[in-house]
Amino acid sequence: MKKALLLLIPLMIFISCEDEKEDEDVSAFVGIWDLTFMGEYENSDCTGSLDSTDWALAQAFGFTATMILDGDGTAEMTMSILGETQTENTTWSESSDGTLILSGGDVEGFLSADGSTISATVMEDAFCEDPWTYEETSHTDSTSCADADNDWVEGSCLLQEFTKQ
Repeated sequence: MKKALLLLIPLMIFISCEDEKEDEDVSAFVGIWDLTFMGEYENSDCTGSLDSTDWALAQAFGFTATMILDGDGTAEMTMSILGETQTENTTWSESSDGTLILSGGDVEGFLSADGSTISATVMEDAFCEDPWTYEETSHTDSTSCADADNDWVEGSCLLQEFTKQ
């Protein structure tokens, strides 16, 4: 019996060390994050002052957004407003410099020093949109877009801040 106990002790130490190693490998980004602020920069290159008017309006209508980042690199984004909910699945990764990359680089986020918030910037290029179908057209400048009776949508840059639950 004592021999069996002596054999179990090193095994238990090995298992407990493995658990510690696995915990160290988990990214600080893994978890559930709620959108707590959003603002649009004055300029599409993410400079200038932030305007959070749309964020205040969205909150007045009960807008919520949650991002779940799993340890396997999958991400689930859920947005709700006025009783309607939309969920999108995507992927995420962490770059070597500690930056959060969502869906192949479309969105980059930076973790705060205390690990409780993510600041993410979302850059949208300018585009031409058909006013009837809301589909993007092939026009690449505002003049040709207007000449085709379409709407030119200026580029933008949004700042989003998520807080860990």
